[in-house]
Amino acid sequence: MPRCDCSREFSTSEGLHAHSRAKADHAYCGDCRRPFSSFDALHSHYRDSADHDYCNDCRRLFSSFDALHTHYRDHADHPYCKECNRLFFSSNALNQHFENSPIHQDATDNESEHSDESDADNEPAVCSACERSFVDRLSLYQHLAASSKHNWCFVCSRDFSTDTALNQHSSSRVHKARDLNCPLCSKTFKFPSAIALHIESGGCRDIHRHQVTAVIHALELVPTVSISHRIQGPSGTVSRTITSYTASEQAFNGTAYECYLCHRTFRTLVSLNAHLTSPAHDDDEFKCPKCERTYKLISGLIQHIETEVCGLARFEQVEDHTNALTAQFTRLLKL
Repeated sequence: MPRCDCSREFSTSEGLHAHSRAKADHAYCGDCRRPFSSFDALHSHYRDSADHDYCNDCRRLFSSFDALHTHYRDHADHPYCKECNRLFFSSNALNQHFENSPIHQDATDNESEHSDESDADNEPAVCSACERSFVDRLSLYQHLAASSKHNWCFVCSRDFSTDTALNQHSSSRVHKARDLNCPLCSKTFKFPSAIALHIESGGCRDIHRHQVTAVIHALELVPTVSISHRIQGPSGTVSRTITSYTASEQAFNGTAYECYLCHRTFRTLVSLNAHLTSPAHDDDEFKCPKCERTYKLISGLIQHIETEVCGLARFEQVEDHTNALTAQFTRLLKL
């Protein structure tokens, strides 16, 4: 008779399956009908299996890829490229995408352009989808443009399943010009949320995310986006204690380095400390004034509003509002 690890016996395998799936204390994958020896083993299965839509950062399983995609898109601390509408399963993969994808290359950097053109000329002219080789890249491009099998975006070097999908992509904000300037440096961006993330991540004058959060609270925006009122210091800026965490070799539990806050495990101590210095354990600081969804970073809230998911504002209104607040934001940040 089918038997569960909890010593219960069942007359049929379906009974065992129903029991294992219903018990929250059983490490069981209902989709694959597989029991696991521990929840760590179950989460490893979710993470490594192509059949599951799983967020390894949050240790959450989603019902569909669309749901997982939305989750990544709405969390600023997850590896997601908003410009390309693509999620990545590690920060390294996202960084490689930023470095290598043509859409993220600075169009004003002539040296980079020439280098890219030279590299492209040296690459074999091959269409992997059709398994065909061409005498040069011009012939390959003519094939991609003319073949009914392809719906190719020449800006992003991406193929789409249908002509409609390509048209939707071409008319989306992915191809928006980099016409927004960082108020603190010379870099340009496509979206207000990208500027916010750039400053929060320490990529601009060593400013950290906690400074950005403090300034946004001090702006006292209307409608209110701050989750709680903060006590103001003598200078008028927000006064608060910032808690930072660092792990040592003592975090090694015998098989991996374990976060003592969320018990997520990492292969290296460097990865664990990167996790601890990330926004993963920050408090939720902001909320959408319409749907009340909460965010740790202002870039996450701006990104949420930009998508127009809850209809709080149109994308153009987000740009206009950001431009209007830039001078005040920059002044407070420099105090």
